[in-house]
Amino acid sequence: MSCGEPHATPCVEVLGAAVFLIDGEIEEVSRVRDIETHLSECPPCKSEMEHERKMHQMLHDVLTRSCCETAPPEFHQQLAMQLAAMRHQGNDIFTEFTRTEISIQIDEFGSVESHEITIETTQEFHFPNE
Repeated sequence: MSCGEPHATPCVEVLGAAVFLIDGEIEEVSRVRDIETHLSECPPCKSEMEHERKMHQMLHDVLTRSCCETAPPEFHQQLAMQLAAMRHQGNDIFTEFTRTEISIQIDEFGSVESHEITIETTQEFHFPNE
């Protein structure tokens, strides 16, 4: 993408730095200033940067919702009562945790590759008979 006009910082360089700029990973103040100058002069790059920001925010919102959910208080109470009942009966308690790690990679052509790794852990808890 290019507006066809010459710039001190080429369009390809600005677009290649878009994600780093959005994530705040560019530490050189002069580099950030050069990119911002380019964006003020180049409507296609500015539009692409706005699109990248929206996509970044959307991905952040989706991951935040899916990764930060909490169980309702009623569930905690019900689980505590069931565990207490099992404990009084002298039963062992098995818990299984499943975690899925997802990595998303986007190449320079915008193709998305995602990889999932599921990790399962089972733990056994023994409560001594009282």
